[in-house]
Formats: sequence, structure tokens, C-alpha cells
Amino acid sequence: MNYQEEHAGWRDRFGRMLDRVEAVYLKVLRAAVLVVATIMIAFAAWLAISGLYKMSRSPDSVEEKLATVQANEIIDAQANAENASTEQSAEPSATPAQRQFYREFVARYYDLYRRRFEPYRQAEDKRLSRDEFDDRFIDTEKRLAQVASNDLNFESDRDDLKSLLAVMTSAADAPAAEQRLQKYQSAKKVQVSTQVQRTRTETRSGWDSASTSCAAWYESPIGCPATRSVAVPYMETVKAMEFPKDTQSHAQIFEAFQTRYFELLGERRNANERDAENERNAITEGKIEGQIGMFFALQIVGAFLALMFFFLLIAVERHQRRMSAMIEGQARPREA
Repeated sequence: MNYQEEHAGWRDRFGRMLDRVEAVYLKVLRAAVLVVATIMIAFAAWLAISGLYKMSRSPDSVEEKLATVQANEIIDAQANAENASTEQSAEPSATPAQRQFYREFVARYYDLYRRRFEPYRQAEDKRLSRDEFDDRFIDTEKRLAQVASNDLNFESDRDDLKSLLAVMTSAADAPAAEQRLQKYQSAKKVQVSTQVQRTRTETRSGWDSASTSCAAWYESPIGCPATRSVAVPYMETVKAMEFPKDTQSHAQIFEAFQTRYFELLGERRNANERDAENERNAITEGKIEGQIGMFFALQIVGAFLALMFFFLLIAVERHQRRMSAMIEGQARPREA
């Protein structure tokens, strides 16, 4: 074997080695392109689906949750003080149906009060007439005035009062409420001493340096003797007959239940309103994010197509190599 043949054989072996290395690289590159392309198309699909979902939602579809109060949530409520009835000078212009509802509701509510709370009153407690009960606990005239001036929604107030009657009825049946009422019914007043600060007026003698009403006022000491009235604070012990601490009357217990009901209802209604508004804002932000996601998904699809074009070039080049190898293999026997 001469030098030229040996050199040609070495060159062929080196070329075949390069071909094998190149084939390996092409396989790795093809696999990497397929993996990246799969990830891109999956991510683009996820962006498109989530974007379409966010864009399809409407803030108007969010409904505020209904605020409710349970009877066991108002049983431990304590009244702060007796409320005096308030005279209303307004002359509301309400419909007969609205007036009839409040009239019938007061009758049912007053009946509950008389049957379940008033039997536990003490002899000295005043019996409330239906009008006095209305002025203290419902205040129909004020509600009608607010309804007439659109400051109060009649349908909402009607539903709240119906719920109030149901909750108060359940609360009256609770053992804890009955125990509180019985505690008041059997309670006895005890003498309680309380220190109260008061003031009294005292006359005191002194010297008025600005006075000139006396003889020789100009001599030392300048001025005249004078008397003045001063307010002197003092502590007085006041004794009164009171019920033991934490003992409340049947009317106070009834009032405490009602007050707690409206407090809880207002708090939960405000919380539900905030939650609904937050959800509406989240949907609005989601619609914007959905539009951005759709645009990004289109960009990824464009990148995917470019990657597929690159992959197609690799496949074409690979196919050409196979065709060249087949042609070369068919030509060698003929040359031989």
C-alpha cells in the first residue's frame, strides 16, 4: 500500500467518524427541538385557554352573598341602656301596602314580646302598649318617612324585619335566654352605695387689692377686706336600690337581642359587599391579564412555527444525506 492509498484510507475513516458525530449531534438537536416545541405549544395552549376564560368572565355576574344572623349569635347580647321613645315630626308619603306591612309586622312582633318576654317582668316594670313598643323597637313612622324619601329600601327592610322576627322567635326559645329572663324575674334589689362628686357654694373672707370701697384703702396693705363665693367640690355617698350586676330587665334583654341582630347583619352585609367588590375587581384585572396572555400565546405560536421551520431544515438536510449515501453506495459497485 503506497502513501496515497494510505492517506486516502485515513481520510475516509476520518470522514466517516465526522459523519457519525454529526449524526449524533443532529439526533440530539432534533430531540431538543421536539421537547422545546412541545413545551412551547403546551404553554401557548394553557395561556390561550386561561386567557379566554378570564376574558369571558363579567364583573356583573358577581352576586353579593346574603347576610344572615342566627339566633345563638344574639343570646349573649347585653343592653347598654334604656332607650326613650323618639317623636317623629315627619309626614311620610308611603303606599297603603307598605303601611299595612309595618302595621302587621308590629302586631306580630309585639305579640312575641308579650308572650315570651313580658311574663318575666317585675311588678314595678311598666307594661308597654303596642304604640309604645313600636316607638321603642321598630319606629314605624321613621321607617315610612325613610322609605318615602328613598333613604330606605322597602323590600330590603321588609326582608330584614321578617328575618328579625324569625331569629328573635328562635332566640326566645333558647335555654340561655330563658335563664336570663328567669334570673331577672327572681332578682331582688339590694342597696348600693355610690360615691358621687358634687359641689357646694361657700363664702370666704379675703383681701381685695383692687377695691377702694373702704376708708384708708390707700394705706398698706392697699385694698379692702372682701368676701366671695367659691364652689367647693366634695364627695357624697348616694344610696339606691338596684338589681345585682349583670341583671337586665326583660325589655333590656329583648332590646339587646334586636340590637345585636342588626349589628351582625350590618357587619356581614358590609363584609359581603367588600368581598363582591374585590371579586369584581379581580375579574376586571383577570380580563386584562387574559388579553396579555392571549397576545403572549400568539407570540409563542409564532416562535413555535419558526422552530418548526428550523426543524424542517434539519429534516431536509438529513433526508438529503440519506439520499446522497444511497446514491454513493449504488455508484461504488459500478466503479469497481
